[in-house]
Amino acid sequence: MTPAESGSKGNGKRSSRTYDAARTKGMILDAAEETFAELGYSAARIDGIAKASGYNKSLIYQYFGDKLGLYTEVVKRADQISEQVTGAAIAELLKNPSLMSDPVVFKSFLEKITRQMYEFLLEYPRYLKILFWEAAEDWKTWNQITYRPDDMTQLHELAIAAKQNGILRQDFDPAMFPILILNVTTATLQSFSRYKEVMGKLDSPEMKEHTMDQIAKFVIYGVMEPSLL
Repeated sequence: MTPAESGSKGNGKRSSRTYDAARTKGMILDAAEETFAELGYSAARIDGIAKASGYNKSLIYQYFGDKLGLYTEVVKRADQISEQVTGAAIAELLKNPSLMSDPVVFKSFLEKITRQMYEFLLEYPRYLKILFWEAAEDWKTWNQITYRPDDMTQLHELAIAAKQNGILRQDFDPAMFPILILNVTTATLQSFSRYKEVMGKLDSPEMKEHTMDQIAKFVIYGVMEPSLL
């Protein structure tokens, strides 16, 4: 066997080991995500996550350090999936130089971001449950993790500029901008089951479209200068 062939074979083994590790971590994260979504952080146990994943808990400690480290990776993975789902469309609008000065472009941005966020949370209900567990526990675990998926600095700065340019209503606090978008979307999804007798089934295409449209309108008419609409 030539040195090149030997190296190629060795690389194949390393790739296999890397793939197996990635697959194992993914299965553990799947089990952890489901457990945290159903029980919340406080009630979740490593033993239960290990059993659900089919791996020994010592492997969980080896990969993630402790329960908080595992939780951090669950949140990080969900945020990365969100970026993959919503990031491209939002990024294009954020690059538009007219975004903070053109009401039409800004309105389009609001429609897009609320719809994308809604679709992501509808598709990944476990993450939505985790968010509401955190709210119920006063975000005490969320504020301990080093990863910050809810860093809304960019949206806050955008809102400040839009207000300065007269696009946002003058009695609106730009700091509320990212909070409003997130909470209107999550609260609507979380409350839907309670009112299903009035609203109908959320999973129907017609109701999904109608709800996204209503959320977008609520945000648009709530934050934009009325004379521009």
